[in-house]
Amino acid sequence: MMLVASVASAQSWLDSFLKIATEKVGDVLTGKSSGTAFDIKGSWKYQGVAIGASSDNALASIAASAGSGTVENKLNELLAKAGIKAGAATFNFKDDGSFTLLTGKINIPGTWTKEGDKLTLNFAKVITFKLVGTIKTTTEGCQILFDTGKFLDFVKKVLDAVGKLAGSNATLSTVQQALANVNELKLGFKLSK
Repeated sequence: MMLVASVASAQSWLDSFLKIATEKVGDVLTGKSSGTAFDIKGSWKYQGVAIGASSDNALASIAASAGSGTVENKLNELLAKAGIKAGAATFNFKDDGSFTLLTGKINIPGTWTKEGDKLTLNFAKVITFKLVGTIKTTTEGCQILFDTGKFLDFVKKVLDAVGKLAGSNATLSTVQQALANVNELKLGFKLSK
């Protein structure tokens, strides 16, 4: 009788372990992360605009309407005008809850908080703006994805802060039109250590 009980207990433990291991492997393959164990603190190199979605349908919609590469390229172009370029801009997240976005043209300070996979960035000086996003781990580092409208508003604020908004309005309008009918799409930052 005790032998049967210990076999059942071992089987239950094995089932629980396999379930957790399968979920974690699935998270790695899909780019999903609970974010709870992920440490954002430190210096991160900006690698470009990240595009993600909460469903495959949203990615299919953007591919059909404008092409995610086109949207990504146009947003990278716009952010480059503010000095936010791949490999040239960095995010420094400090232990005290402050951060700085260091660009080629301006340094934008703020504060950050993280709860699970949710990251809140409060830009305090130069621009006053709040972004609430989701952290997804990648093989290179992470992506921080935000609501599309809020991210485009952030891009406008940064361009305005460096005096480049007027010359960028047409490109911003093109991106907004391309994304107008796409639901569930997220935009943000690709970061690597």
